Amino acid sequence: MNNKRYDFAQELRHQMATQNFSQISISDICEEMHCSRQSFYYYFKTINDCLSYDIKETLSNQIREGYLISDIFNYIENNAEFITLCNKDVVSKDIFWNSLYDYAKKTLDFIFSKNIVEYLALYTEQKDALISFYVAGLLEVASLYFKNHLLPGKEKCISYCKAMMGSAEATKEIIARFSRA
Repeated sequence: MNNKRYDFAQELRHQMATQNFSQISISDICEEMHCSRQSFYYYFKTINDCLSYDIKETLSNQIREGYLISDIFNYIENNAEFITLCNKDVVSKDIFWNSLYDYAKKTLDFIFSKNIVEYLALYTEQKDALISFYVAGLLEVASLYFKNHLLPGKEKCISYCKAMMGSAEATKEIIARFSRA
């Protein structure tokens, strides 16, 4: 992780603790960091990019490929305070959930590409539809888990998501149907 990018992201988090995301300016961040706005713009185009960077970095550090489902719930549990801050503002809420959606899609695509040969034969649109279906279901449960203050229990949510996604054999069968379509 680039140290200066990380510092900007941490300052943004610090600012979000005291005010809504939409009220924070690049000037506020730079003033606290004692640097110029040009320094910020060297690393990010917008303040939204800074938040997106922070979310993607924390996701990549906390969600492992082989544990996508359980790690998403662990991430929510371990970062509940930050997610709450993001959910206080419409823009930061969208950035957070869209970043999580994109990250989960990328990770699941990688998992399928690596483990299911038939998946590689699908058209890009078919892959996207399949991955989007699974990730939308997973994040719907994750969102409800967060909104309900981490209830029902994490293990129950993980079990539900695993059942929703089905076994590896069931996934392979769905992919085979897609490839015949």
